[in-house]
Amino acid sequence: MGGNTAVNLKYEAHIPENYTKPKPDSSTEERADFIRRKYELQQFVNSDLQLTCPFPPSSATHCISSSCYSQPAPEKKHYKKQHTCTHIHGLGNALRNSRRKSENKPNRKSNSMAGMVEFVGLLNVNIMRGTNLAVRDMVSSDPYVILFLGNQSVKTRVIKNNLNPVWNERLMLSIPESIPPLKLLVYDKDTFSTDDFMGDAEIDIQPLISAAKALESSSVTEPMQYLEDFIASKESTVVRDGAVTVEDGRVKQEIAIKLQHVERGVLEIELECMLFTQ
Repeated sequence: MGGNTAVNLKYEAHIPENYTKPKPDSSTEERADFIRRKYELQQFVNSDLQLTCPFPPSSATHCISSSCYSQPAPEKKHYKKQHTCTHIHGLGNALRNSRRKSENKPNRKSNSMAGMVEFVGLLNVNIMRGTNLAVRDMVSSDPYVILFLGNQSVKTRVIKNNLNPVWNERLMLSIPESIPPLKLLVYDKDTFSTDDFMGDAEIDIQPLISAAKALESSSVTEPMQYLEDFIASKESTVVRDGAVTVEDGRVKQEIAIKLQHVERGVLEIELECMLFTQ
């Protein structure tokens, strides 16, 4: 059974009779609404149907166990960039205090501020590469990535016929004062039908913002390793947390994250945070 057929059996199992699936000539808005209902809201899903790998495991295809969900994909060669970093003494205490203040800060917004969004900084996301992504066409896929941060969304270019695409594409988002998680969705581009879902992931960027705030208020040195250990995510979806570095007031970290709700796939990204001067 082809990749599209298997996915559609699960995610289009219960389309209501009064709802029409978009056709190839439907508008972009109709297609986007259908994709959101199908994959994000999962309004038509058959939760009893489990997706399996389209191909048997081999040396070139790393499906983990018979269902492809039980273990993260094998780690690729571990590498870290060498950076010249400013060492901050007392950073551990500053970072902990920053997080406590953020958690205990009362909400003082008045009714006159309702509907207005204030931004505290910029998040620069470098979508570096995908590894061992899912097949959605006959033998390959045409993947692209969409990022969501609150109501903002940006996307990468499409890379044709590639399950290990290299984008190296930087996308910038504004960080709202009420910090939401960063959501990543991967799709296969189709010309004559709805784009196919290839997995998603969610990253809590609050620790990165807290680190940037702590660095902004610190004045003496401490080894950067403590900061790296503090920010490293404990989520099982994270395959690798890279070193956190500081350059020109920007906090950076590389992350490899396993895609969810799909049989396989890993995304490697770099996050860079720059706070607005208060």
